Amino acid sequence: VCLQAGGGLLVAAVIKYADNVLKGMATGVSVCFGSVCSMLLFGTVLSGQFFTGASLVLGSVYFFSNELPCAKSPAKKMESDDKAQEMKPLVLPK
Repeated sequence: VCLQAGGGLLVAAVIKYADNVLKGMATGVSVCFGSVCSMLLFGTVLSGQFFTGASLVLGSVYFFSNELPCAKSPAKKMESDDKAQEMKPLVLPK
């Protein structure tokens, strides 16, 4: 019971200081890490499906947390950049 309560408090702290995406990624990494530890310590047999899923999870965490280089296109100057456009309310016909 204490372990579950501590886990709940930890999840609340993560969501408060981070976001929901980070919580989901941390959960995925912890499942992968726990499963590999279980395989090494207790001899649990893991299937190929697990390793496929774990590699997808770890790859997505890597790509999400690191900036990927991208090709920069030349910036086009638009006419609206020079003048501030006034926001007008939308009037619907009756």
